[in-house]
Amino acid sequence: MGTTVSNVNLAYYQEFLDILPILFQEEISIALADTEVFVDVRLSEELPLSSKIGQQVPAGGAVYKALKSGEVMIQQVPAEVYGVAFQSFAFPIKNRGEVIGVLVVGKSLRQKHELLEKAASLSDSLEQSTKAIDEITSASQFLSETNQEIAETAKITADKTKEIGKVIAFMKEVSKKINMLGVNAAITSAHAGQYSKGFEVISKEIRNLSSTTAASVSEIEVVLGDIRQSVDQFSNQLSSSLLSLNDQFAATEEVLASMEELSSAAKMMKELADTL
Repeated sequence: MGTTVSNVNLAYYQEFLDILPILFQEEISIALADTEVFVDVRLSEELPLSSKIGQQVPAGGAVYKALKSGEVMIQQVPAEVYGVAFQSFAFPIKNRGEVIGVLVVGKSLRQKHELLEKAASLSDSLEQSTKAIDEITSASQFLSETNQEIAETAKITADKTKEIGKVIAFMKEVSKKINMLGVNAAITSAHAGQYSKGFEVISKEIRNLSSTTAASVSEIEVVLGDIRQSVDQFSNQLSSSLLSLNDQFAATEEVLASMEELSSAAKMMKELADTL
């Protein structure tokens, strides 16, 4: 509680100082000044200003400007003026148009600064997270496209193995015909009698060729079967991988959208803090 003000007009305003904290609904510091010094000062714990009753009104503050201009002054006061940074609302008190004093209300900027710092920190974190998610999304998309190309290559390989299968089938037919040729040569050799030695050699070589061809075809068929099985297994695994990547890509897109919403919320927070 301040001392009783001798100026009648200022004393009238002094009676309302206790009501102001209720109107502002928060911790505030209040001071009443005449044209030279503070005549009443009521400080809150949150805003322990260095102003004292009888202290000269310092130049540069809202009170000083309101005294000189006769207009309401709202400004942020740096800590150098009163010891604590705050926002002041200085209302000039006039008597018949002449400024006779100032009623000033100080509101701490601590919450505003904390909110601004948190909003800035959140915004920076979201920006970094969004950038990281963008990189993950790009990488996922690249992997998806690469896997798609590999899948197409695997399909072409599978188609080629089918074509090789047709060649093997043809070689089997050739082997059978060679074998039949060898049998016919053997029969002809038997009928030729004393002239059969040449046919016998030819018949033997033809049958050997048929046997060798058949064995080689069988070996190729086994190897080709293993290749076809490996390609099919690889294609199935690649298809599952593509589905997983697509799901991951979609989930990442959803997270990115959420991050953008949070970023917008952080900006709104900062804008709101600026109005405090």
